[in-house]
Amino acid sequence: MEQPRFVRPGATHRALSRAICWIGSIAAGAVIISAGCAHEMKSRKLPEFPIAFVYHTEAEARRRAESLAESEEAPYDPRSQSENRGVVNVNTLKNYLDSAFGQKSDPKFRGRMALLDPRTDELVMVRGAQSGAIPQAWSSDHQRLLFAQGDPGALQLYEFDRETGEVGKLTHGPNFHPHGCYTSEGRIVVAVHSVERSGARNWLTSRLAVRSPSGHIEIISSGPSDGSPACSPDGQQVAFVRVFSSEPQIWVQSLTQGAAARPITPGLAPSFSPDGQWIVFGRGMREDSKLWRIRTDGVGRTRLGVGSGAEEYRPVVSPDGRFVVYESVLENRSRLFLRQFDGAGDVVLFSDGDGMHAIW
Repeated sequence: MEQPRFVRPGATHRALSRAICWIGSIAAGAVIISAGCAHEMKSRKLPEFPIAFVYHTEAEARRRAESLAESEEAPYDPRSQSENRGVVNVNTLKNYLDSAFGQKSDPKFRGRMALLDPRTDELVMVRGAQSGAIPQAWSSDHQRLLFAQGDPGALQLYEFDRETGEVGKLTHGPNFHPHGCYTSEGRIVVAVHSVERSGARNWLTSRLAVRSPSGHIEIISSGPSDGSPACSPDGQQVAFVRVFSSEPQIWVQSLTQGAAARPITPGLAPSFSPDGQWIVFGRGMREDSKLWRIRTDGVGRTRLGVGSGAEEYRPVVSPDGRFVVYESVLENRSRLFLRQFDGAGDVVLFSDGDGMHAIW
């Protein structure tokens, strides 16, 4: 297979990514900015490992923002689920996936999966991935990238090999598997979504499972609405989101056979720190979403920085544990930012277009 081609971002990206830092709050529709911050953080030698994310060119990002502003479609609301069963009516599937994946179902708004070298600002487009592919997790050696792609009702997991450039399919229907993460001994934790019929209604159920290297899938969570798994660095635990009729909750479960899951905090999009001691996550569904962190035993919950006033989503800790990359959304534009793990300093990571779903 042809190797992906490196693309050098334009001068706008290189200039802004080294010269803009969000340090204030939104005032009169504008973000207070300051020069010099990005260069200072860049000079601290970010980890060399690539950041996978969904890339929209500047023109695509503007068109997508205009479309979102004009859309009258309501965002996914977990309270629309059955209060008795805690499962998702299949009619809400499109909104659920649009919210979870941050994209419209229209192909022109899905973006392309790309890899960013945080030290050189170079992009590599993953040519073997379809439009709308969403990165999920890196293997421990950063040689393999797990990602999801397909139509909203048929998402499956694939794997990209950086060395060979090859893409292989890991999961298959009739159930679909929109989320996953790498654990130990060649296994992968996957979300298994299936449609079940109850009377005259269809329901979407979601549980977690472990996929063995041979492809065998064993259910490990009770569901019926478990998703967004994040595996611990040692491969012994998984954090995930369980949604009932109330606020989404982050749960942690040992992968030891027979272990029970336990809730630790309300939140979305959990991700472990590389030492396995912390989980970073987003808090808030529709507005005022900010970044938080909490220890895996459920104590020490704190805000991760004061933020800029914009919405903040999907934090992921850098491989060296010093930084967090996250999405900052303002006026329907999604930018990738860096923040120190102690909460100090925000820096534009990527500004030549929009970036979403970053995995480091």
